[in-house]
Amino acid sequence: MSEKSCPQCGEELKKCLIQQNYSLIICPNEGCCYPFNEREAIDNIVYTKDAEILNAAKRRLEEEEQQKR
Repeated sequence: MSEKSCPQCGEELKKCLIQQNYSLIICPNEGCCYPFNEREAIDNIVYTKDAEILNAAKRRLEEEEQQKR
């Protein structure tokens, strides 16, 4: 990911898994449309390694377990 923050609002960009091993880099700010209001949104599709996907899933599961307690 070349940019760490949204070029339109400054929010930290996130990867959104759209297909196995491919993510779309998006702005999580609901008031911001990045990258959907860009001419070339396809430039924001990046390869995502299995290890990164598994680590994110593991973190979410751990957070859910902590919330149950």
